[in-house]
Amino acid sequence: MMALATGDEPVLCLVNGALFDQRFPPKPSYKEDGDKAVRQINKWAEAASRGLIRNFLQWGSLSRDIALVLANGLYFKGNWKQKFDAKLTEKRTFYLLNGETVSVPFMTSRNSDRLCESFDGFKVLQMPYLSNNKQFSMYFFLPDERDGLQNLLEKLVCDSGYWHQYSRPSKKSLDEFWIPKLKFSYDFDVSLTMKAMGMSFPFMENPKDFAEMVEIPEGLPFVSKTIQKAFIEVDEKGTVAATFTMYGGGEGCCLPECSSFVADHPFMFMIMEEGSRFVIFTGAVLDPSKVN
Repeated sequence: MMALATGDEPVLCLVNGALFDQRFPPKPSYKEDGDKAVRQINKWAEAASRGLIRNFLQWGSLSRDIALVLANGLYFKGNWKQKFDAKLTEKRTFYLLNGETVSVPFMTSRNSDRLCESFDGFKVLQMPYLSNNKQFSMYFFLPDERDGLQNLLEKLVCDSGYWHQYSRPSKKSLDEFWIPKLKFSYDFDVSLTMKAMGMSFPFMENPKDFAEMVEIPEGLPFVSKTIQKAFIEVDEKGTVAATFTMYGGGEGCCLPECSSFVADHPFMFMIMEEGSRFVIFTGAVLDPSKVN
């Protein structure tokens, strides 16, 4: 477990765990023991995320073929170095990809000096967190076009060095500056997405890789499944984010102007530790009005 926490310093906690089914092969009473494992994993996930991620697994979700669960939990909390003035927060229009609009709270600040840069087809805004030691920042990647998120994702993901090329904006005095408040969670089966992309977790498909940890009988069913749930909240004070994952069985063209940053249409974001340039969270905002 890794943790950073001193006063207003950002908090980063990382925990890992492994749970094995010790009754090989599975017995008819597996469901009862499977639900017991579900309770244990859910309790651990809730503790790892400081209560943000609850009911990670549903009852009966661990089938008798699941022999191993590898779990990873990550929690982050940070206060903005330049806080927003809550009195200035107001409802504004956010444009969705389908052409519809929603009204959501947008944050702004009287201090117009921000770290911002314009590139070919998008802008990047860096929002540092208050810290005296490890420096973390949240980055907003805003396409110029209201429906430009897909093109932006393709441009960035196809470039292996995409984060680092665009994550060093310079200070600008912005004429207009608005960021929507965010609070949402999501979950999906990572393994299905990776398989669709032609990727896999080879070590999860070969039980012999764990021979030094446990004794695994020949012919044991070994099913691979990867699930991730994440939570993030962005408000005037800062950011709280958590994620929990379970494994079972070219050069940018920088443009000179960045006179405004109004995130009123779908964009992507990331949270990064500046010293190591390690990205701990990344995602896309399609509709900030949906809170779940």
